[in-house]
Amino acid sequence: MSETQELELASNVGFTAPNGPFITTGDLHIETLDGQKLSQPKASLCRCGASAKKPFCDGTHRTSGFADPGEAAPAAKIDSPAPAGPLRVTMIPNGPLIAEGPLTVQNAHRQTIANNTTTALCRCGASASKPYCDGSHNSIGFEG
Repeated sequence: MSETQELELASNVGFTAPNGPFITTGDLHIETLDGQKLSQPKASLCRCGASAKKPFCDGTHRTSGFADPGEAAPAAKIDSPAPAGPLRVTMIPNGPLIAEGPLTVQNAHRQTIANNTTTALCRCGASASKPYCDGSHNSIGFEG
């Protein structure tokens, strides 16, 4: 099966914009820290940690000094996409975004790097394994 055919099966796709947000499309259900629950087909999720509209990008990465080209390498073995379904995105206080449900993760070159059903996405900007969380939010004192 070609990558294009696999993406047609995938209901939710997210990619890292160079030096910018994690852009996700699909059947998104996003819960913010204040309990707001949003359903939408597209979201630009903050990766720099400086947005005033977390979990959403407000463009602050352009002036905050955030730099990440989004060139994560594909996993050694990439599973087939999970069956289509909703993607629930929840903010962990002072921590990552947890995406539960089928998600095809792509790098800035739009190469699939993983097909996941649970994904911890960095939102502090400090992870060494972007777009994934590696726990760096703890050592930098990230709040949000």
